[in-house]
Amino acid sequence: MEGIFIGVLCLSGCLTFSTCLLHQYHFVSDVMNWTEAQSYCREKYTDLATIENTEEMKKLKDTVSAAGNSSEVWIGLYSHIDWKWSDGFNQSGAEYRNWLTIEPNNVDANEFCVLKAWNGRWNDDHCKKHHRFFCYNGTLEDSDFVPVTTAKTWSEAQRHCREHYTDLATVTNDTDNNKIQNLMTDGNWGWIAAVKTLVKMKGEARGLLCGPE
Repeated sequence: MEGIFIGVLCLSGCLTFSTCLLHQYHFVSDVMNWTEAQSYCREKYTDLATIENTEEMKKLKDTVSAAGNSSEVWIGLYSHIDWKWSDGFNQSGAEYRNWLTIEPNNVDANEFCVLKAWNGRWNDDHCKKHHRFFCYNGTLEDSDFVPVTTAKTWSEAQRHCREHYTDLATVTNDTDNNKIQNLMTDGNWGWIAAVKTLVKMKGEARGLLCGPE
């Protein structure tokens, strides 16, 4: 998730929450992305800020206000999403990816499905958009890919492929990727079977909240 954020909150104190009093928060005004902020907090304090209840939320706000900061700040919460194939395939080749340079970028934190571009590269996109798509027939060892030119949402495309073929196209290597690319004669994009790997918050941050020195 790209974006500009001001401030980072680091946590200090124990991480055994059942025996902890309120956490100590520390505001840091340096410019960092989320990963850099996490490393900084772990080196200087305990970790990026964890908020367990409304009382801690108030303390966190007071810490930020006392530092004279009124914008957003990094805290320790992040997304972890695994890309999976529609047909459940998880053997050798399941990890194959061919993303465009800036992808996956998870725009609006709502891009959970995968499009194959005219140049063979992949892009994450909103699953409810309507696009052409690719199904496969037979087995993954001997796949016969079929282009479908009727634009559908990802879920509709999945249903269509399962009713008329085997499933949405599962792409496990460059050979399969090139086979599908050769079917894209008009330059259009198309759904394939991948549905949302690890995605962490990214971007520049000025300031953080950290833990004990």
